[in-house]
Amino acid sequence: MPQIQGLGPKEDSLCEMFFNRAKQKPKTTFIWTKREYKWISHSWEEVSEQVTIIASALSQRGITAGARVAILSENRLEWIIADLAIMYLGAISVPLLTTYNQTDITYLLSHSGARAIICSNSEFTALAETAAQEAPNCYLLVFIDQSKLLHHSLNLAIVSWEDLGKEGITAMKKSAFLPVKISADDVCCIIYSSDGDEKPKGAMLTHRSIMAVLAGAQGLLTNLASGKETFLSILPLSHAYEHSIGLFFPIHIRAEIYLLQRPETLASAMLETKPTIMTAVPRLYEILKERIHASYQHKGVINRKIFNRAISLGKRKIQKLPFTLFEQIENKFLDLTLRRRINERLGGRLKAFVSGGAALDPEIGYFFLALNICILQGYGKTEASPVISANPPKNIKIETVGKLLVGVEAKLTRLGEICVRGDLVMKGYWNDPVATKKKLRDGWLMTGDIGLLHPDGYITLTGRKKDIIINSSGDNISPIKIETVLEAHPDIDQAMAYGNQHAYITAVITPNRSLAKKLRQNPNRLSYMMLEAVKTANARLSSIEKVRNFVISDEPFSAKNECLTASGLLKRQKISQLYEERLEQLYQRKYSISTKLKSN
Repeated sequence: MPQIQGLGPKEDSLCEMFFNRAKQKPKTTFIWTKREYKWISHSWEEVSEQVTIIASALSQRGITAGARVAILSENRLEWIIADLAIMYLGAISVPLLTTYNQTDITYLLSHSGARAIICSNSEFTALAETAAQEAPNCYLLVFIDQSKLLHHSLNLAIVSWEDLGKEGITAMKKSAFLPVKISADDVCCIIYSSDGDEKPKGAMLTHRSIMAVLAGAQGLLTNLASGKETFLSILPLSHAYEHSIGLFFPIHIRAEIYLLQRPETLASAMLETKPTIMTAVPRLYEILKERIHASYQHKGVINRKIFNRAISLGKRKIQKLPFTLFEQIENKFLDLTLRRRINERLGGRLKAFVSGGAALDPEIGYFFLALNICILQGYGKTEASPVISANPPKNIKIETVGKLLVGVEAKLTRLGEICVRGDLVMKGYWNDPVATKKKLRDGWLMTGDIGLLHPDGYITLTGRKKDIIINSSGDNISPIKIETVLEAHPDIDQAMAYGNQHAYITAVITPNRSLAKKLRQNPNRLSYMMLEAVKTANARLSSIEKVRNFVISDEPFSAKNECLTASGLLKRQKISQLYEERLEQLYQRKYSISTKLKSN
């Protein structure tokens, strides 16, 4: 495998990389899991032995090179072992989101041609058993936790994880397990993702494509990740982002990983695990920001003023505005007191937050940077394994998604669509040559994102090609920017901008859940608070982007009510259909929540 400027893994496959790292210091800790309020360590040797045992058992069960094996589970040690064991056989891992419903799982098992599915708890096992019986190629189900919901059938072999392990040990005793030779260009996983209202498509990622991302990430974080790193993993491993950056990048640099199964315990987990690097989506950073901000707003007038001063001076420093001598002393004092205390609440060793998966509101970025907390916004696509660019730690421009990773090229089409190429690009979509042809053109990945490539190498995203709103004046408006600004307000959880071929923008808004619950009996008060929240958001939007009116959603957008994809993207067509009548009435001024908003 060709290397990029001496960076990145030297191996041909991810499993070869894993076993090489395991051999270096086998007794040291690799993974931490929590059991009954206590963190349990698992060594590199222990995990590598389990990978070999499960691979041996799956081989005995007929899983061979090229076979697809699905994983339906929350983050846990067995997820990682299964993923590595499947790849060790030269087979292909198919991670499934735990938010998928019965119909989704049946479709994905059938579409991928999966021969087996590994699942964890009773709920997932029940879904998997029904789906597997309807999928023509699936003959094996492995369940990790005991389940009373199993019905069993003649065409589906069902075995527990524990018994599978015993089979693997027996198989190893009878004959040596000889894994197949794996090429860097072999497909190692198929990760399904949905672009809005479309059916999920399976991106075929190769060992080479993921290792190209690892090389690029190492180049980006050379000065940052130079010691013994500790990752706190909170995103689903079934997402390409966490799969590459939250699992295989720590393996590559031989870091420790804490697996957090309950994101709501993030604050206490950071104190317990003391991470040096954490990857997450913007929403989690918004929640963390709200908690930090709220804690100082309730500590009295003096503490509130000191906190606000720290934010103000921190932002001025980022913007490289001049300080008086007194302000220099004041800012240094805040470094040693308030900012240090906040860092200690985050574990005390944090080197960087990494944000990806969606657009990060610059105000959230500035908040953390002003507190001396490094936050790096990046950009990627599942089809790019999945990271394309990120902000370098030494020169953060938080309004942008940073610079291209080493070894990646980019260009813009005439319409401003970002196209990228390099080793990180997928092999294609599984079993979908038509979609592959549309997405890959002469080696270039058509991202579907509209943006700007600046002379200094930084990238700014301005919207999605398919989502762009064209108003009645012919202006192109990015709904994502509007929605990001709206959702940054603490009283708004979700938003969808609307207004194609109309004179101005309207929106469907989901209030903050706790606020909506509190004001359930007072809808007028809730409407007024949403009005004030929208007016606040409008102050950060241009004239053509301002939301002139809105409707409040009947319920939060979710995968269950088909308003979100399983990966959390808005299904705009579905939401528009549900609320079209009310939204259209806004333009006829027959359904107006407040004329104050229109006059703003």
